[in-house]
Formats: sequence, structure tokens, C-alpha cells
Amino acid sequence: MPEPLQPDQVRACPPCRPGDGAAVLASVLGEVAAELLDGGLDALAREVVQQLRTAEKAYRRLDADLLLAEVGALLDATLGRLAGETSAAGGSEVAALGRRRAEQNVPLAVALRGLRTVTAAVWGAVAARAATRPHEEMAACLQESVGLWAVLDEQAGELARGHEAGLTALLDADRERRRVLLDALVDGRLGEWSRLGGSLIRLGLPEEGPYVAVSAEPVAAGAPALPGVEEFLAGHGVRSAWRTTADGAVGIVAIGEWRTVTSIRELLGALAAGRVGLSRSYDDALQTSTAVARAMVARRCLPAGAVGVTAIDDDPVAALLASSVETSTEVSRLLLGAVMELPDAEQQTLLATLATWLATNGNSTETGRLLFCHRNTVRNRLARLEQLSGQSLEDPRSVARLFVAVEALRLLDPSVLGDAGSS
Repeated sequence: MPEPLQPDQVRACPPCRPGDGAAVLASVLGEVAAELLDGGLDALAREVVQQLRTAEKAYRRLDADLLLAEVGALLDATLGRLAGETSAAGGSEVAALGRRRAEQNVPLAVALRGLRTVTAAVWGAVAARAATRPHEEMAACLQESVGLWAVLDEQAGELARGHEAGLTALLDADRERRRVLLDALVDGRLGEWSRLGGSLIRLGLPEEGPYVAVSAEPVAAGAPALPGVEEFLAGHGVRSAWRTTADGAVGIVAIGEWRTVTSIRELLGALAAGRVGLSRSYDDALQTSTAVARAMVARRCLPAGAVGVTAIDDDPVAALLASSVETSTEVSRLLLGAVMELPDAEQQTLLATLATWLATNGNSTETGRLLFCHRNTVRNRLARLEQLSGQSLEDPRSVARLFVAVEALRLLDPSVLGDAGSS
């Protein structure tokens, strides 16, 4: 049995570096690691690189010189940790390697197997060197080998964290590229779209139409206009791309081979919490900005506060009025003349009577029934409206003008029509 070491013969353990999860073991394992470092690691690094490129396709795609440098640095760092060198590379370098592997499209499982290959090479070299020592030192080195696997655990954790951070950064960058591309397409900045290498595939859409553009208004500050719409449509086999602004959500929806605009409309109707407008279908993706503008007009074809999905074809007159809100408002007030100068209650009574009379195709009896008044009351109100507006209900052109005025109010200021504004 070997003589016990005297106090002055005990090897001093070097101090642990701050942040190390495992104590660095000096003694035999540390001495062997230091010897390997002093002897150079180039041959071992080349051997490990050969193993990696043989076992994994992902490593065959990487630059051989860069991979050799990375493996050499990892071998040096691992052995340096075992030897207690305070200058040995720490977790941040391994995390940086993990991030780089994510950028190189190397899966985490492959990167971790690569790390284990490096560790196995370290242990093989350590064991071979320890085998040349006396039996008791070789046995001590085997007992101390737990230090190597503690280092592996730490490095694996750092590599995984770096890989996750790299994937997150890639996803963020991809979202930003997608957002910029979508903005350029929706806004009609086709020169920018081309310079950015615009592609519908990069937006998650097919390169060929037909498509339909969608405009949805926000229903509350900070609330999505169509919550979860992209995932919802994807669940029904429909591909789409969306952007959100202060004015609501704008989307490009691929109709696909088995869908129609009507079926897309039905799907969106299940999510609509406010007004949603659709364009007509179109085949050329470069016409998206025009289609979006038409979808926004279609959205305004529904009265404020309404909930539903509509298209320009549903009501061409409403579409005409909604295409220029300011002009439509001015024209409606011009056509109604002095009616718009009356006190609110009287103004609303006359306008509601006119709107109901138009809705019943000029039937005074039916208008009276709907408004709970006698038909003569209806006629008196209409006569006063004719006087104030200067329009004659006997003249088809005047009736058409009043119809346009009422429709403009229904869209842009339905409160002045009372209950008739929601009909």
C-alpha cells in the first residue's frame, strides 16, 4: 500500500474561477490536462474534425478551416478548465458557438453531439496519457474524471442557451424582413420590393394568384382587428400575410385552388368584431396596393359600429360614397339644404321619415306604420322636407339625389337618421 503523502507533499488545488459550476480538480487529472495543452492539440483537433464531418452532414457544409479553429478552441478551453487555467475560455465563448451553429442551420441535437465528440476526444487523450503513469495515479485520474463530465454539462447548457438565442435572433430578423417586404407590397413601393428581392414565398404565400385583399378596422385601442386570423386561416388550409397599423389590419389572402372569395368571406366573418372589407380577387400580386385600397373602401360601405364583412360589389352606391368621405359628406349636406340647419330633434324626424319612405319605395302608408304615425303625418313631413331641401319627390332626379344624401348619412353619420340609420 503506497505511503500517504506528507503535508508538504500535498498538491495545491488552483482556485476556481467565478461562475464555474464545478470545482476544477487539480491533482492528476489537472496535471495530465496541462501536459496535453503543452504538447499542442493540432493533431487531435484535426482528428475530431474528421470524425464530425464523417458522422454529420451538417458539418460537411461548414468551412473546414473555421471548423478546425472552433474545435481547437473548444479542446483548449476544456483542457484549460481541467488544468485550472483562469484564462481558459468560459461559458460566453461556448454560448457564442451555439449561436453560430443556429446561424449555420445546424440543429441543436447535432451541435450537442459535436460537443460530446470533443469531450470524448479529450477523455481519450487524457486516459491515454494517464495510462503511462503509475497505477495509483492512473486510478486517481479515473476517479477525478467526474470533473470532465461536469465541464461537459456546463458547456452543453451554455451551447443550448446560445443556440436558442441564435434561433430567436434569426426568427426576429425573418419577421422584420417579412414585415418590410409586406409593407413595400401593400404600399405599392414596387421598386423597393424589387430591391429587397421581393417574393411571395418569403411572405408565406404562393407565387401565383388568385388573391384577395382584406381591410379590417380596429374595434378597440390595442386590440387586434381580427385576432389570430393568420393561424385561423392556416387551420383551414388558407395561406395569408398580415400587417397591423393604427388603422387596423391589412391582409393578403391566397384564395387557392379549392376556395372562392365567398368562402374566404365566410371564414373572416367568424372572426370579425367590426367592419371588414374585401377587394375583388386578383391574380397579379403587384396589384396588391390597388386591391388594398378597394378593400378599405369596401370596409367603409358598412355604417360605423357595424360588424360584418362586405365587398364593393355588395352596394356600388355605398362604395361610391365611401371612396371619398369628405366629398360625400359635403354633397349630402348640399343636397339636403336647410334640413341640415334644423334643431337636432326636428332634423332627425324629417330625415328618418325620408329614409323610411325611400326604403318602402315611396309607400306613405307603410312608412307611417313603421314610424307609428298616420300617413298624412308622413306626407306633411315630406312636404316640409321638400320645401327646405329644394328637392321634389315627384322628380326622379330629385329622389335619386335625396337617396344618395340619405345613404351618405347612413354610412358617415347614422345617428342623424335615428333608428332608420341602422336599417
